[in-house]
Amino acid sequence: MHKPLSMPTPLVRAALWPWAAILAGLLALYLPSFIDLFHGAWGSEKNAHGPIVMGVAFAFLYFRVRQLLSLDQFERRPAPLAGAALLAAGLACYALGRSQGVLILEVGSLILVLSGITVAAFGLRTWRRMWFAFFFMLFMIPLPPSIVDMLTLPLKIAVSYATEHLLYWLGYPIARSGVILTIGPYQLLVADACAGLNSLFTLEALGLLYMNLVRHQSVVRNVVLATLIVPISFAANTIRIVFLSLITFYLGDAAGQGFLHGFSGMVLFLSALGLIIAVDSALNWIVSRGKKATPSAPAMPVVPPGMWAGLAGVRGAAGAAMLAAMLATVAVAHWMTPVLTAGRAIGSLEHDVPRAFGDWREVPGAAAQAHLSTGDEGQALSDQIYDQVVMRTYVNGAGARVMLALAYAKEQRQEVKLHLPEICYPAQGYKVIALTPAALEVGAGAALPGKQMLAAGGGRTEAVTYWTRVGDGYPQGGLAMRMQIFRDGLAGKVDDAILVRASSLIGADADAPAAYALQRQFLAALVAASAGGALVAAPGAHP
Repeated sequence: MHKPLSMPTPLVRAALWPWAAILAGLLALYLPSFIDLFHGAWGSEKNAHGPIVMGVAFAFLYFRVRQLLSLDQFERRPAPLAGAALLAAGLACYALGRSQGVLILEVGSLILVLSGITVAAFGLRTWRRMWFAFFFMLFMIPLPPSIVDMLTLPLKIAVSYATEHLLYWLGYPIARSGVILTIGPYQLLVADACAGLNSLFTLEALGLLYMNLVRHQSVVRNVVLATLIVPISFAANTIRIVFLSLITFYLGDAAGQGFLHGFSGMVLFLSALGLIIAVDSALNWIVSRGKKATPSAPAMPVVPPGMWAGLAGVRGAAGAAMLAAMLATVAVAHWMTPVLTAGRAIGSLEHDVPRAFGDWREVPGAAAQAHLSTGDEGQALSDQIYDQVVMRTYVNGAGARVMLALAYAKEQRQEVKLHLPEICYPAQGYKVIALTPAALEVGAGAALPGKQMLAAGGGRTEAVTYWTRVGDGYPQGGLAMRMQIFRDGLAGKVDDAILVRASSLIGADADAPAAYALQRQFLAALVAASAGGALVAAPGAHP
């Protein structure tokens, strides 16, 4: 049994106060960020794994340091230049991410900042011995919504497909349209949090943590297990959706959406952990036949030898310099943060968009079909994204109908912005048949960059013409929208945005060109009658 180590009080203070300064700097940087995360991204079901991953990463880092100290492998070979470079890169990412609302930079900067401090104080070799803790922190970063939207839909469709065929094979009355499952009299929407990219990342993190904890010596075993984590995660997601479908079928919709819905998340992780252990056990049986067991690592002492010497890795001047750099970064991020100012005067779209113009008249009581959100959070998500929504159907003198959808948001942020039709329609069970750029002559001084889309689903085919205005630009796609918001944010401007969409039901794909031409005429008349307003960029702005 190890005896408690003692150290003269002045030396303890000399070892600890630089770390106290660094801790104060880290709190100044990241405490507001974590508070915002808990009230924002981490407060949603999609990213609820974030704080768990962070806690596990810090716990792993703590016990790894204790283990290295006990094994006399916690070296102290400071690399101040390399550490300063990493710290500077981390602080630059923080300033950009915090000021512009880019979570992947703001949260990801913590990894660079902690790595920089570690390298500066103890060197690259010690950092390499703790690399997994820093790598594991990657899984706590909320993914950019544009990437999530692009990759989540195929995952949800695949899980929905597997659930449908499995339950149908078991004799249950189930059907599927896109990511909507109908079992008996109930409908279930497979949400992003249930079977999307975030849950896959969480399960991947769980599998990698398990691999690191068991520390197999066989390279083949590690590679095979790491490769199988992805199908294991998919299988666990499918088990969760099957579980929810059966609960809803037998106990009703209220049970499926209540406590048991949250409990199914535990089923997801238990299923994944069980599958990982089962696969690992099978691999262990295959690989370890005829091999002798590897002796276990020595137990860690309660108070590791060299603890105080290890802490004395940062001098007082270095600690003060790091604190000053962190506080300066907080000030720079605050200075760079764009401020919402009174810009474009937007009234009420419901009143300002005419109900009759040119040859077009609103059809009373007929609203356009929304497709404005991805559907997984329903109306609550739409309320979060948009400040005004107008849904109408118009008819002309020849009896041709066009459905109009306007969705306006006075403030665009990196994590909450307009949803594009090519993302929303498939979430409602549609298949996008064609999607092409289109220069739309709508009388705004120049042709607006827009898109034309053909989608089919639910026994209907829909031709869609739309554009998105973000600030004074017309970005094409989610990444372009993010870059527009980022550029204007660096200039101190908070963008507003609107989605303008016209659509028509058609009988066959061959009718799409005529529908597009009709929609162009409709949109040109609409912009002229609305005198521009929120629909197009300010006069003189270039698309």
